[in-house]
Amino acid sequence: MVEQTITIEQVLTDRNLLQAWYKVRANKGCAGIDRETIADFESHLMAGLALLRDEVIYETYRPRPLWRIHVAKKSGHGLRSLSIPTVRDRVLQTAVALILTPLFEAGFEECSYAYRPGRSVDMAVRRVERLRDQGFVWVVDADIHSFFDEIEHSRLLAEVKMLVQDPAVLRLIRMWLDADVVEEKRRFRLHKGLPQGSPLSPLLANLYLDQLDEAMLDKNLRLVRFADDFLILCRKKRGADKALEFTADVLKSLRLQLNPAKTRVIDFNQGFRFLGVEFVRSLAIKAKYPAAIPTTFDLQALAQIPAQPTSLPEESAEQAEASGPKSELALAFAEAGIEPDDFPDRVEQVLPLEPPVEEKIDQAPAELDPRLRTLYVLEHGYVLAKESERFVLKKRGKIIQRIPAIKVDQIMIFGNAQITTQTMNFCLQAKIPIYLLSGHGRFYGVIDGFSTDPVLLHRDQFKRADDPGFCVDLARELIRGKIANCRVILLRYARKRSLPGFSATADRLQVILAKLGSVTELDGLRGHEGTAARLYFAALSAALDPDWHFNGRTRQPPKDPVNAMLSYGYTLLYYNIYSFLRTRGLNPQVGFLHPIRAGHPALVSDMIEEFRAIIVDTVVLNLVFNRRLTPALFTFPDAAGKGCLLSSRARRLFIRELEKKMNAPIKHPFSGVQLDYRRCLEHQIHHLASVIQGREPQYRAMVLR
Repeated sequence: MVEQTITIEQVLTDRNLLQAWYKVRANKGCAGIDRETIADFESHLMAGLALLRDEVIYETYRPRPLWRIHVAKKSGHGLRSLSIPTVRDRVLQTAVALILTPLFEAGFEECSYAYRPGRSVDMAVRRVERLRDQGFVWVVDADIHSFFDEIEHSRLLAEVKMLVQDPAVLRLIRMWLDADVVEEKRRFRLHKGLPQGSPLSPLLANLYLDQLDEAMLDKNLRLVRFADDFLILCRKKRGADKALEFTADVLKSLRLQLNPAKTRVIDFNQGFRFLGVEFVRSLAIKAKYPAAIPTTFDLQALAQIPAQPTSLPEESAEQAEASGPKSELALAFAEAGIEPDDFPDRVEQVLPLEPPVEEKIDQAPAELDPRLRTLYVLEHGYVLAKESERFVLKKRGKIIQRIPAIKVDQIMIFGNAQITTQTMNFCLQAKIPIYLLSGHGRFYGVIDGFSTDPVLLHRDQFKRADDPGFCVDLARELIRGKIANCRVILLRYARKRSLPGFSATADRLQVILAKLGSVTELDGLRGHEGTAARLYFAALSAALDPDWHFNGRTRQPPKDPVNAMLSYGYTLLYYNIYSFLRTRGLNPQVGFLHPIRAGHPALVSDMIEEFRAIIVDTVVLNLVFNRRLTPALFTFPDAAGKGCLLSSRARRLFIRELEKKMNAPIKHPFSGVQLDYRRCLEHQIHHLASVIQGREPQYRAMVLR
């Protein structure tokens, strides 16, 4: 085996966890003992992966019990037992398998063909044919008695420890081997054997039998093995008899034994079946017999945990013909939804999730977004109710629109719309926050559930917030991101519209950026931020037509249409960030740049800084410069203390344009991955959590180029 360091950090990278998720989703397996389906897990994917990562980091992860089910063997004789992990456990096991596979593969022998990258049933069959043609016509057709159930954990772990030294990875493997199993009303713990249905079991099974491969090759025996189904080919019967005796001795040292009823010495003249192929003399004929298929069960059946599920769906003739080997190992994994090509030659490209299909009607009061999917309720008099697994918008008792609840991640209620208690109860259970705002976008409050899941991450966040050095370093980077992105916007518009004032202001912002590195206190950083903001908005004021009445940034209340749009956009962006922070498990109230005070989500104020200009300001400038909105669509203040208000038409157009911007594709400047702006928000929040946990050394703001 080659020397290579495997660490838990490699397992827990975003890329590896996402790749593991895509594999689990592609297998379309059933739910586990917790009844969470693949669709359920996907509905909170990033939060689920983040929680899984945190549990491993803080050593609070515990695998949930395996669900033991029994399916009929394809031979029609007896039942086969499968032990199904939950979806979340399958994701983590797959993530570990992805990292361990290259390491283990380096030491595996050429004679092994099952569940290995770049290897197949056809390759094993061709190997048998070549050996036959070379005169190896006597065959030990071997079967290991109860291979899965007899594997000794101590011996297997000893083999794993020779390759893996990271205690966190070993801890996970040990927990999965010693998992609890629920079978009907009985619960017990596995003390030996591999659970059939675990994504990690194929790799561990090959590792356990690698000692058999090495022993055979040391004896110069011709072995062809596909998991626990194998042949030893010899030139003469006497050699085959000796090979059989030797095999029994090797398996005995592994605490395994041959099944005498299914093990024999035979030659090609008599014929035998191996990996779905009938070998007779010089012929190799693919056998046509039923194949194992993935099992799926509905949630009602899962809740009752039946001993024997309902009959399996029929398989097409083409699927049966191409089904592959029929060893105990192969059948078990096939029935669990695990295929040999689930172990790729190289890391696959991780693609973003497909956006859900939007449901649209004319004058729809709600819109859905492909990443953080927001349901906007904008009209007075609407009632948001719930029917089954759908939200229903009503007005005067008439249904306006139905929206599948699985497509909604957050809800924003503007003005005097109503929401039923059944809807609120569902949202609290599903962790869908409901934001309550005035008709003009002023925030009133949020209906959100309380969760103790991320308490250890909160602990680290509070510790970091009490570290002045950490706060200054993070604040400097947040302010650098804000000023640098403001400068990028100015330079872009200076080129597009020949605005020399924008270029001059961009140069002055560059001077401020150069000074940030020498500032060692938060107040000094805030001072530079304030100076840069005044210069930036002064440049905007000078460039806009006088009828917009924009003389710089004003808020609480905004005095002119531009400030009204800026405040409205910042509010919507603010609560997108709030949702992502809550989803990731960070405490929105505990910031590093902005001071902690009652009722102020300081961390949201921190994280919004680098995104204000590149998301909201660009939308506002586009609408203003291109006259897609005019001052006539706003209500100017008629008394002191009153603010400028957007009309209903202006609000709708602004939200539509902001959503288009949030969903616009962009290449992330550091990762190089094609994302949209909303995923960039999420990416930066996950990056911040990694820095808080100490998994990444320093936060890097997202600055456009």
